[in-house]
Amino acid sequence: MSDILRELLCVSERAANIARACRQQEALFQLLIEEKKEGEKNKKFAVDFKTLADVLVQEVIKQNMENKFPGLGNKVLGEESNEFTNDLDSTYQYIKGSADIKANQGIFPSGLQCVTILIGVYDLQTGVPLMGVINQPFVSQDPKTLRWKGQCYWGLSYKGTNVYSLQSPNSKRNTSAALSHPPQNASTDTESSYRFSAVISTSEKESIKAALTRVCGDGIFRAAGAGYKSLCVVQGLVDIYIFSEDTTFKWDSCAAHAILRAMGGGMVDLKECLERNLEAGLDLPQLVYHVQNEGATGVDRWANKGGLIAYRSRKQLETFLSLLIQNLAPAAPHI
Repeated sequence: MSDILRELLCVSERAANIARACRQQEALFQLLIEEKKEGEKNKKFAVDFKTLADVLVQEVIKQNMENKFPGLGNKVLGEESNEFTNDLDSTYQYIKGSADIKANQGIFPSGLQCVTILIGVYDLQTGVPLMGVINQPFVSQDPKTLRWKGQCYWGLSYKGTNVYSLQSPNSKRNTSAALSHPPQNASTDTESSYRFSAVISTSEKESIKAALTRVCGDGIFRAAGAGYKSLCVVQGLVDIYIFSEDTTFKWDSCAAHAILRAMGGGMVDLKECLERNLEAGLDLPQLVYHVQNEGATGVDRWANKGGLIAYRSRKQLETFLSLLIQNLAPAAPHI
């Protein structure tokens, strides 16, 4: 497993270099974008695009893993098809990643900092995530050369072994990481007065946003990208990432889920949590990755149909869910 993880880290950095190179020449980048075909599109967007960088990153990962571990390449499941034809008779929207977005308490609402390369590994029999790598290609930009530096996070949870990387906030090298084991009593505050923080999508349902306002107060942050929002939980910038829609996919969540498992947290199905009205001690409905959604077609076969919650501490999640359910419940009618 350590050999696989080591190769995943190497290939994630190769992929990050591709992402940075494709952004370097703006004129060239214009030509490297096309609208996704039916069956590939995320229904969240009226128009959905992929870039040549997306395709190259995915194919590089598949080919490198096949070269190193024969037979593993065809087990790689990803978002993009490897077909890319840029017909310039069509109209293309220019995709521009902003580099001057300001962070809100360390969280970027949009911009290149929200771009992530996600590589997750799961058990084919159980669907449980085993290891994950999240590479941020665009973390800091040199003001003179305008070149970007990235950062990488990883975690492994396998047969009772739980290890993960922690980035030092003051580190100037993106390769520095401290090996850590999850603390036994991390984030165990279960008092109802605890003020949670959460990161959400700008497209979140109004009912969820209203309940979150009562639970989190001003500790609600909006950010782009499912991978980036999950990373905010991994980094400890927020307690919770919650999304009620069915427009994230297995490839969006597996990497962060594996890292969070190694840290003592996880990623659960929001709809199931709300329907079960979970009591303390019950098994949590963790997301799994080996089963397609019955009756679905195209990318929806791999959608997280019930939404999700990413968290770092089970006790903290239980308290959060209890408060969320209370605040989602309709008010009693006046008699």
